Amino acid sequence: MNTTPDITAPRIAWQRCLLLFLIVLLLAAPQAALLPLIDRDEPRFAEAAREMVQGGDYVLPHFNNVPRYDKPPLIYWCQAAAYAIFGQNAFAARLPSLLATAATAVLIYTWGVRLGRTWIGLAAALSYSFCLQTMQQGRVATADALLIFFMTLAAFTGWLIVRPRSGTTAPFACYAMLALAFAGGFLAKGPEAWLPFLAILGCTRGQRLGVTLSFLAGLALMLLWGIPAYLHTDGAYLWQSWKAGIADRAWGSDQGHGASSIWIYLLELPYYFIGFWISALPWSVLIALNARRLFTNWKLDLADTYLLLNVAPLWIIFTLMATKLPHYTLPTFPMIALLFARRWVTAELSPVLPLRVASVCGIAFAVLAVVGVPIAMQNGYSPSPVGKLVFAAGGYLKPNTQFALVDFKEPTAVWEMRRVCKGYAQLISESDVLDFVSKIGPPRAVVLSTAAYERFNTITRTASVPLLTFQTHGFNAAKGTTVNLTMIVRP
Repeated sequence: MNTTPDITAPRIAWQRCLLLFLIVLLLAAPQAALLPLIDRDEPRFAEAAREMVQGGDYVLPHFNNVPRYDKPPLIYWCQAAAYAIFGQNAFAARLPSLLATAATAVLIYTWGVRLGRTWIGLAAALSYSFCLQTMQQGRVATADALLIFFMTLAAFTGWLIVRPRSGTTAPFACYAMLALAFAGGFLAKGPEAWLPFLAILGCTRGQRLGVTLSFLAGLALMLLWGIPAYLHTDGAYLWQSWKAGIADRAWGSDQGHGASSIWIYLLELPYYFIGFWISALPWSVLIALNARRLFTNWKLDLADTYLLLNVAPLWIIFTLMATKLPHYTLPTFPMIALLFARRWVTAELSPVLPLRVASVCGIAFAVLAVVGVPIAMQNGYSPSPVGKLVFAAGGYLKPNTQFALVDFKEPTAVWEMRRVCKGYAQLISESDVLDFVSKIGPPRAVVLSTAAYERFNTITRTASVPLLTFQTHGFNAAKGTTVNLTMIVRP
């Protein structure tokens, strides 16, 4: 079967693009709306966006009133916009990721049609949107989904430049869009967004000057924020973000993720190649079961070469880095999904099977969220136990309540407490709890483990002021352990 890219492909029906966008968005919405913010990254991003809105500083993000240099600001800007419409909640914090993932699906679909036929685009888009790693990282309140969108946009726009329609040259709009993609990708997460530049230069012929100018224009657009950020922080933003985003991950085990010795580093070199088969479920199973038919007599054409050049640099770089997390290679999944769909057509396998598998997986996760999340929450398996304490305390917590954290200092505690309390978290020791709650002035609250509370539970009797206590249990997703927490409130 001929899978040569059809450079005179028909116009893409906007109705199909809109339908695909809505399907991907709506199937992700239950998971995003029903789950509280989990792990550490989600509440860090969500809280930084909230403090950006409250403080009015849209250049330098803060978390708990401390500068947060880890990531550029685009995700915070998008979350702030979502807060303005839907309020400061988990769904609004995740909405930019949901929209970016759905938009990425539309890009993949459009690209697939350009590569030969509608089925390639649809199979690749659904395979990407409803694989395990996308259904995790594409629906959370972090910067990854935005990065993937802009990297896919850069790669797709680059393909339009490399392989324009028959008898024409790429229009100026392609170069302008490429510049926006490079700028947006950097502002989403950092310089890894520029990797598609290598593939474009490697495959283009007479358009290298235009592509290079687009890259430089993207740098100039990025500097519209970068220069004020540099001046605003005396260079600290640039240095700290490079250290946290690149240096610490490249040469060390950042936050416990990655190799702590040379021997573990060597053992983990195939980490992403092994992890792919889990991350890309369920379509990785289809690849494994049909490997012989998919890869026998595979003759690379320009499209395959271009797609592989968009995959290889990122895989090589992150394989060599010491810190490893499954989602680091997710920006290459749109290109891998397109390669998979093209090979599936060439092998003349059932065109319906990948569509059915992806659709069933997407629907199953939506149903699981609608049914499973409320049941889990009702039975005390909430990943946000501090949120349960805030709800239990009700009207006893006021906007002017000062609060402190003792031995549960997870970012989710700051996010949940500041939904009511407008001040910032103070970090104190067990020995300081009584002094903290007894001080005259605004209401006060302390969150600590129930075990720590029980070690000096006479506090409510020895305090010079009346105290209320609230207790709950839940799940600390950051550590994968259950927790029992107590909140002490001095009204």
